Amino acid sequence: MFKRLLDRFRQDRGLHKATVQVDFFPENQVTPQILWLSSTSPETGTVPLILLVYARILYELAELNEGRVARELIRFLDQVCARVLDGDGPPQRPRLPLGQLKLAAESGQPALKSYRAEFYEYAAGGFRLDFEGSIGKEGFYLPGAFLALLQTCLDSLADDPLRRLTRGLVRLHLYYRYRRDFWEGGSLTAGPIFALGTEEIRPEDATPEV
Repeated sequence: MFKRLLDRFRQDRGLHKATVQVDFFPENQVTPQILWLSSTSPETGTVPLILLVYARILYELAELNEGRVARELIRFLDQVCARVLDGDGPPQRPRLPLGQLKLAAESGQPALKSYRAEFYEYAAGGFRLDFEGSIGKEGFYLPGAFLALLQTCLDSLADDPLRRLTRGLVRLHLYYRYRRDFWEGGSLTAGPIFALGTEEIRPEDATPEV
């Protein structure tokens, strides 16, 4: 039985849906891109993709002892989400403060630093994200990469998927507020799964603060 389960796991490595690439160039220019390889509805797929990338970036920050930066990013995005969802009309589309970074079109010169994520969907449901990036100054570049990517979503997503993405970020923050485990490997999938669903966390089920 174990062999059959292992064979099934090996066979279902997931359908490669998209590649995310964030490149940093001289003069603090940054270029975020999402290349869809297999999707009938890229805007629908963008919601779980961005949530998985965000969860991975918080995890990477914690792994590099940049937990303070991760928490600052969470607090900042709480404010962004509140602004996007403010009012009963269409979602707001704020310009995010990127500090020294400037969004730019694809450059013809080599990138100084890059992050890349490969997004897969399993036939039985669920997603997987493979993430890689060059090393150095992650406390600056990882949050910058996500904010640049999020700005492209604020600029280009239709109203409904933008609302779903924003509400997903709010729910992901709720998950982390109660579970306090964005630094654990299991949160890379458990957090986004919670964010995409409708399950509620009861206060009595929260992980105690250490």
